[in-house]
Amino acid sequence: MDLGIDGKVALVTAASAGLGFGCAQALVGEGCRVAINGHDAGRLDAARAALGAYTLALPADVTDPGAPAQLVTSTVERFGGIDILVANAPGPPKARALDVTDDALRDAIEANLLTSVRLVRAAVPHMRTAGGGAIVNISSVSAFRGSAERPTHAYAASKGAVLGLTHAMAASYGRDRIRVNAICPGTIRTRLTVDIVPGVEKASREGRGIPLGRVGEPEDIARCALFLASDDASFISGAHIVADGGAMAASM
Repeated sequence: MDLGIDGKVALVTAASAGLGFGCAQALVGEGCRVAINGHDAGRLDAARAALGAYTLALPADVTDPGAPAQLVTSTVERFGGIDILVANAPGPPKARALDVTDDALRDAIEANLLTSVRLVRAAVPHMRTAGGGAIVNISSVSAFRGSAERPTHAYAASKGAVLGLTHAMAASYGRDRIRVNAICPGTIRTRLTVDIVPGVEKASREGRGIPLGRVGEPEDIARCALFLASDDASFISGAHIVADGGAMAASM
């Protein structure tokens, strides 16, 4: 199936592993030229080697205020533009609101909300000049529900803010033919969830957890990102996709 993105240019942040790598891999598989970012240069080089020749590795701490604009500039200089942005971010600080420090709250906002704002702010002028583009923000089901066993208050607040940002930007940039959407992953098998995956898998097999009976894989989120970036989603903007195997629906 032709998704209409062959030859387009994408930037994916936090893409040396996990969700970001899965998204980059899916985009490369559809013929995109992809710039990937990560703070660990060694892991990022390994990811670039695995993804192939049409990939650019951009090592940087994306939470550095100047990094997002530089990532976009480097992508445009190498590939001639930017059509797709997947704004992925680090995982949750594990702390309750009464225990978390102001610094930890600021870190979560910096990593999830401000980084997304800076990336979009840098990418939009290039997309506008090109006649449009697709932005996919990675939020979380934590924006909708909490967990007493795995308290992530700062993370949840920042991911909720990403959803608000997605809606506002979709309204602002629609006239430029720039679509802005979000994905809200549930429990996905990555290095950041190794402590909870066995328990979630066991509960799901026993009918007490995820209705589909398994945890998600990075590829599950990548397919959502691929859809939202593609021509198949050409009339979708300001929306979010919950990809959690039905877990949130089962708890309602």
